[in-house]
Amino acid sequence: MIKQQSFARYFTVRLGIFFVVFIALWIQVATWVYHFAWDDTTEHYLYQDLDLALSGQLSMPVISDEKYIGILANMPVEFQHILSTHDVEFEHTFLLPSATGDMYVLKSEGHSGEPLYVIHFFSHQDSPSLLPIFLILSGFMLFPTGFLAWRIWRSISQDINVLKCSLEKDNEHTIRFVELAEIQSSLKMARFAQRHAQQQERLFSSFLSHEVRTPLTRVNNSISRLQQIDDIPLDALDVIDELEAGQRELAETADAVLLLCQPNKAKLECKALFPMLSRWQKLWAQRGLEIELLETEQLSEQSIQPRLFLLLLTQVAKNALQHGEGKLTVRCLKQGFEFENKRSCMQANSGHGLGSKIITQVTECFGWKAAVHRGDWYLLRVSW
Repeated sequence: MIKQQSFARYFTVRLGIFFVVFIALWIQVATWVYHFAWDDTTEHYLYQDLDLALSGQLSMPVISDEKYIGILANMPVEFQHILSTHDVEFEHTFLLPSATGDMYVLKSEGHSGEPLYVIHFFSHQDSPSLLPIFLILSGFMLFPTGFLAWRIWRSISQDINVLKCSLEKDNEHTIRFVELAEIQSSLKMARFAQRHAQQQERLFSSFLSHEVRTPLTRVNNSISRLQQIDDIPLDALDVIDELEAGQRELAETADAVLLLCQPNKAKLECKALFPMLSRWQKLWAQRGLEIELLETEQLSEQSIQPRLFLLLLTQVAKNALQHGEGKLTVRCLKQGFEFENKRSCMQANSGHGLGSKIITQVTECFGWKAAVHRGDWYLLRVSW
């Protein structure tokens, strides 16, 4: 899981760690360079003294606090003890530490054939530590680094504030950074798409509410007027009953679809499902669809909207009649339903999938999941 943090903390921590690691490495490398004389100055002076000794310009041995030139026998005891513990090769410079300082040693062959040593000695008192100087320089480097980090954060913060302002006031402002400008453009497009979708939903809801309910009201009024006529033929009574049943069913479907378009208005209530399934079974038995309910004792109350639940069952039944054959089997499980019937071999047109889309929308409104498995048998599994 990603831990959320601010830009300021992100930049401060990473730049701070980088600065500390860089300064530590720089101090260490600079100390090594100074300590081991990697600038070749010490080696240059050692060979210079060796050339003077071999040319006879110096009276041997040369002994001072900072320098010795001569053979091993004439060397101070302290230097002899240090050289005895190290294997010094000819014509190579070596740094040998001692208790009182550092020795730079060059070993070569003298005129008599004996090894000739050129030693430069630097005591600790004559070689002060450079660490305080490096720390002071590092402290001075901290100011431009901190100023740079502050300028970077200030620029990003300004762009973030502009982005927030443009989203709140719906105004277009110029943003310096390309990434934040792309985020602004994406958010603008997403907001436009959301508003367009909401507008389309409102238009559809308004159309459905007005253009469908208005004719239904007129049909209902006409049926009521026909029922009030005393000398209406008896043969017309069945027709009027059919019209009234159709009008009632169409009104219920319209109300359910209107609720489906406005899911925020569909208040869910805890309802028992078995009575609704029983009424649905009897209703579609009159229309030629045999429905078998299995394991109904596992059914429990669920949070639903009754009209939308009936709309879901209606679409399931219509799909079974349109694309299947034989009876529709409904298995009631602890975690949902399974609707299954055999697929029709004579069905060539699979339709536009509107019924399946309605089923998916209803289940999403309830917080359920719908999955379809196709084969010789058509299986719809609804899980909550």
